[in-house]
Amino acid sequence: MPEQATIIDFISASLQGMETSGRSILSPAEQKASDALAERLDRELDMMVRELERVASCQQDTGDDGSEPIPPFEAFCNGLRSIGDNLLPHLAQTFRDGCSENALPHSLFLWLIRARADAFVAYLLQIAQVHGLAFDDKLTKMGKNEQIALANLGAYLRALMQKELDSL
Repeated sequence: MPEQATIIDFISASLQGMETSGRSILSPAEQKASDALAERLDRELDMMVRELERVASCQQDTGDDGSEPIPPFEAFCNGLRSIGDNLLPHLAQTFRDGCSENALPHSLFLWLIRARADAFVAYLLQIAQVHGLAFDDKLTKMGKNEQIALANLGAYLRALMQKELDSL
């Protein structure tokens, strides 16, 4: 079984992708503020991932509204979508609070939140791929329907992430 990437791997990849994005040189005071804000975001992201891993083996309820049950993989993706609905705004609010408390301009440090939000979305998608199939004992690999559900989840989470980033 291939080694599963960690949230740190996703953050590293996201930050590497941003190295050429025109990030400005920071003064020593700005670098110190950047480091403190990054540590705060990393602590929050670590707590979010630990909580997510705690519940990752539990399929989300599909509700009891009388509708047809949806396939297990799709239900799991819906559960991850709900997690994203709650935790991406929470991460953005942590960024806002950190900037406000230290009188930091959001625009100068957007790359910090962008890297972490991007890493969190990638991590949720990895969880869907790795753990989603476990809920359907009839599946051994992703078929067309699972690929569509995964693509829909990715598109939704990236749009939500961009909405949160745009609100900063």
